[in-house]
Amino acid sequence: MATKQRKWVYTMLLNFRIKNFKSFKDEAIFSLNPERIQDIPYSILKETANNKEYKGLSGAVIYGPNAAGKTSIINAMSCFKQIILRGNINNVEDNRFDDYVSQSMELIPFFFDDESHPVEFEIEFIDNNTKYDYELIIDLGKFGIEKYDRKIISEKLMVNDYEIFKRTTTDVEVNNLSKIQNLLLENFNSSLAQKNIEIAKVNLSKTILFLTTDFNSFISKKICTDILSWLKEKFIVINRSNYHNLRPNIQNDTSTLFIDETLNSIAKEAGIVGTDFGYIRDNGKTNLVSIIKRDGNKGTGIDAERIESVGTLRLIGIMPYILNVLTVGGTLVMDELDSSLHPMIVMNIISAFHNDEINLKKAQLIFNTHNPIFLNSQIFRRDEIKFVEKEKETKSSILYSLSDFKTNGNTPVRNTTDYMRNYFINRYGAIENIDFSDIFKEIVEGSIKNEEKKQSN
Repeated sequence: MATKQRKWVYTMLLNFRIKNFKSFKDEAIFSLNPERIQDIPYSILKETANNKEYKGLSGAVIYGPNAAGKTSIINAMSCFKQIILRGNINNVEDNRFDDYVSQSMELIPFFFDDESHPVEFEIEFIDNNTKYDYELIIDLGKFGIEKYDRKIISEKLMVNDYEIFKRTTTDVEVNNLSKIQNLLLENFNSSLAQKNIEIAKVNLSKTILFLTTDFNSFISKKICTDILSWLKEKFIVINRSNYHNLRPNIQNDTSTLFIDETLNSIAKEAGIVGTDFGYIRDNGKTNLVSIIKRDGNKGTGIDAERIESVGTLRLIGIMPYILNVLTVGGTLVMDELDSSLHPMIVMNIISAFHNDEINLKKAQLIFNTHNPIFLNSQIFRRDEIKFVEKEKETKSSILYSLSDFKTNGNTPVRNTTDYMRNYFINRYGAIENIDFSDIFKEIVEGSIKNEEKKQSN
């Protein structure tokens, strides 16, 4: 009997666009579309949507000096995600989604601007052989104005490159839905849906999304559910990753240890020997413990935060995110992924996403860093290496890729180029010439003068 081959559901982030968000005044497009360059080929993911093949990168690394805007990109992805999940552009008092960025919407617009401009988001991704393109443009006023008459200026959804609806502050236009017939509500009635849309126009809320309300109720619950599920389960964005520790779901308080043998194998492979790790539920909280004595699933341990190094805690804290995205697929975005981790550990994580024999679910990894060791043509393609720098005059961040530099001219970049060396001699920008010497010297000399003055008195 022939073995039935299972068809996996794949997902892929293609593009993410922002404008007037935090440090970015002008439009910035974070693209995972591979360019036609002769670089390592195994980073290319392929997927079909509506019988058309699309290609995507398996990851990206973001470089730039402090306060240049690297984290703003990750913040934007996270903020957009939370707005869609909650379905509105209002502030949030209780941080249900563990996301501080989208709590106070008045802190989102570009800071250094005397005029008010709309904040723009757009995401393009593939999930389950369907390509989605969703755009949201919102008016939040100028930076810091909390009491402002916020409104959604535009909201647009495209499915397989066909525009499904476009909503403005006061109007909604739904196009011919015959191209998404299989995605419409069961027993969908076009005439009834149109009547409901006309009613929705009259009651359109300036701050509530059309996608998650009337479109979901009257046109396609499946499309809305698929988009929300992808954002929640397949688009994992971690702000301040050093504060995040994924814990297993242990239902009841118990003295029984929950031991993840895979996690312990990874810890030992990373050189953490002599200690096993487990989780225990106590007073409604799941704690990581370093096991002192173990007998099967029973044992005694000490709260790991009391005795383990920061690096060990970081590894155990973020590894479940890595394992999860590799096993189920999706896009993992992490701020400061490599903080407190040895470069070889991060190298192994990166290589897993670039390894076709491991990354069977076509997962993607995006992170920012200051470590130049990853500026290597054998680790990342040129289109996977992103730079962010802040323009001195406008104080606005700009985003570009190493592949934006041509292969000839004054600053040629080929896959044989020493990326790290050129970065440090400022061939690519996104680096500051820092010298604290004069400041330190002034402080020390001032301190000595003060001491001498005290002694003379």
